[in-house]
Amino acid sequence: METNRGLSVTTQSFEVIESINHFHQHVLGAGKEPHLILDAVKNYPGNFLLQVYAAAFFLYGQTDIATTMANDHLTEAEKLMHPVNLREKLTYQAVKAWMNLEYESALTIFTALTELYPRDTLAAKFAEWLFYCAGQAYNGHSYLHFCDRISAHNQDESHFIAMHSFAAELSGHFTQSLRLAENALSLEPLTPWAHHTLAHIFLNTNNSDKGIANLETFRSSWDNISSLLRGHNCWHLALFYLSLRREKKIMKLYSYIFGNTPELITEQIDAISLLWRMDMAGLPQLEKYRVLGSYLDEIPPMQYTGFNTVHYIYCLSRLGQQDRVQKCLQLIENYGMNLPRGYKQTLWLTVILPLSKGIHDFVYQDFKSACEWITPCISRYTEIGGSDAQSEILAQTYLLCLLKSDKKSEAKKFFDFHLAHYQASALAEYWFSSY
Repeated sequence: METNRGLSVTTQSFEVIESINHFHQHVLGAGKEPHLILDAVKNYPGNFLLQVYAAAFFLYGQTDIATTMANDHLTEAEKLMHPVNLREKLTYQAVKAWMNLEYESALTIFTALTELYPRDTLAAKFAEWLFYCAGQAYNGHSYLHFCDRISAHNQDESHFIAMHSFAAELSGHFTQSLRLAENALSLEPLTPWAHHTLAHIFLNTNNSDKGIANLETFRSSWDNISSLLRGHNCWHLALFYLSLRREKKIMKLYSYIFGNTPELITEQIDAISLLWRMDMAGLPQLEKYRVLGSYLDEIPPMQYTGFNTVHYIYCLSRLGQQDRVQKCLQLIENYGMNLPRGYKQTLWLTVILPLSKGIHDFVYQDFKSACEWITPCISRYTEIGGSDAQSEILAQTYLLCLLKSDKKSEAKKFFDFHLAHYQASALAEYWFSSY
């Protein structure tokens, strides 16, 4: 039988097909009900693809418990593998690599899969997440090429066109990105990932007024989407207000960003990121850290992405949890040492670990030491995960380290290269006048 997108599934059940269509649409379009895949797999445990998709659902959780749940579903899927088709087998292999944190391998498989089955936009959406884990800004051109290859086959899908627009933005092609985002919205106004693309464009082209106007217009529609993307798009709106240092406007958005599902990693990371930026803007919110900290694991998960890692190091340092910070730093080092020799080990030991140590020292205002840790690896900050808008928090942190170390000439050059889109903003004025 076939899905709505003409993709063959090994089943004779209309209910299974309906469940797969539902999951596909709710993941791709940021719907509120992707979790219903778990009901579907409970009702039809003998379906291979439902088991694999349930595993993928858990992997977005980025915790050891979620990974264990994913592994259970993949174990069940493996027992059902014999009669399934090639697309289903490739999906299984990609999700298994994803579970094992082999992001490049998973991306290679999803690339091959979508070459053969270009209408599988759910596989493309999974790949988008993996590009995030491997650094969307760093891999922007690869992600754009990924979308370019299958674009002609998916012009009926606004949510894919929005993905394509985001890939173009990450590659610095702002005109193309804007055109694609507008195309997506003309096809379906409730395409929140296109709203997200516009947030990136207006941030990176120094247009806070237009960013605020657009996102405030879209904002009421986000009540109809997943709380996570609603929160993340509100986070983007908060960044525009932060560039203007409008504290009250930012804090009115905070309850949308954090508090709906506070135990989820992605929600925690957006909250930490915003509070960290507010610290650097001279708008500290220590009580918000205390509330957030109550939801963190004793030792937060460190190994899923370096982007998560540095945020947890900052948060624990900000809370004065020195023992926990030191345990986390040791875990990062141990994890890196136990990786096979090669790119990933080098990334953890020579980029993520020193960044983490420098961030700890930054919080404790040892700016000289922070500079010493961060300077050798700051050129690689986009490799640790996240988008351009997300990972620039590290550029902002290093800028302030330079300013606090009285390296004003270096700071100005660094700002002009990495953060010029804040030129003439209230935030940049604060940085250069206060540090």
